Amino acid sequence: MTNTKTNRETVHQTPRAEDLPAESRKTPDFSKFNRNDSYKIPSIDTGKDRTGADKESRKRLSKNQLAHLDTRLSGRDKDILFSIQSYRYLMSRQIQRLLFTDAATPSAALRATNRNLKKLKELGLITSLSRRIGGVRSGSGSYTWHLTHAGERLLRLHGETRSSSTQFDPSPYFLAHTLAVAEAAIQLTEISRKSQLELKSLQAEPECWRSYSEYGTLVSLKPDLYAITISGEYEDRYFLEVDLSTESIARIIEKCERYHKYYLSGIEQEITGVFPLTVWIVPNENRKNKLIENLKPAFDKRPKLFAVITTNELEHLICDGGDNRMLC
Repeated sequence: MTNTKTNRETVHQTPRAEDLPAESRKTPDFSKFNRNDSYKIPSIDTGKDRTGADKESRKRLSKNQLAHLDTRLSGRDKDILFSIQSYRYLMSRQIQRLLFTDAATPSAALRATNRNLKKLKELGLITSLSRRIGGVRSGSGSYTWHLTHAGERLLRLHGETRSSSTQFDPSPYFLAHTLAVAEAAIQLTEISRKSQLELKSLQAEPECWRSYSEYGTLVSLKPDLYAITISGEYEDRYFLEVDLSTESIARIIEKCERYHKYYLSGIEQEITGVFPLTVWIVPNENRKNKLIENLKPAFDKRPKLFAVITTNELEHLICDGGDNRMLC
């Protein structure tokens, strides 16, 4: 950890997920789903629109109708809507882990989550994709939700101007990456709940983006997440990049160069007094080793701005500072 002025350098049938104890169900490996179209929207006419929403629910509601709907929503209902908007897409089980933490058991929490989601869907404020992540045997926690147009307009009643931009067919990669970014954010939230760590700030896209000038041209730096954590007298800041092993090493190095250019601009340091550690979260050890082997020589004589970790190492990095091998 560092102080506030520096950053830390027999054949049987496969059981359905709902038949398993809730504690044993794990979040999918999204790096595998981006090469799999099992959850893509069917091309046949199912009585739903391209995003999987019932066509009937696409009827435009007046502002007065939305205001009336708003009075029927609980605080938790609105938290669900704002969370889905922040990350574009969320799975039922992700929503459970993020917002339904007061139930006696995880199974009870998932049931409560599904009741709220059903209510919001019946009100026409959210809808799910036509197929589940992982197929029909993955259980009700695998439904993937997004806001409808009515849901976005209702949030505007609360002064929210962002659009989650979900009115199109998500590609397998886009959906997998979006859910993986949300998963990293949810893991940070869970880490802060069970430790002495305070998650002071957590920004998703586009709030976490930065801009700097290069030869008179405005350049955008687009991390997936930005986080500030506090532990005692120590404060740490992070840019987070979620990698699903789809980008070439050359593309990764190119983006790392942008971080170095932004570092040299001094903009972030002038505002906050510290430059965040950029954390590359990768799906497995092989990908981690490959990135480290290429990033270390590429930036050998420059400040170590990067850490490369697997998803399982996020808590170790955030709470304990990780280890030197992670740094590049």
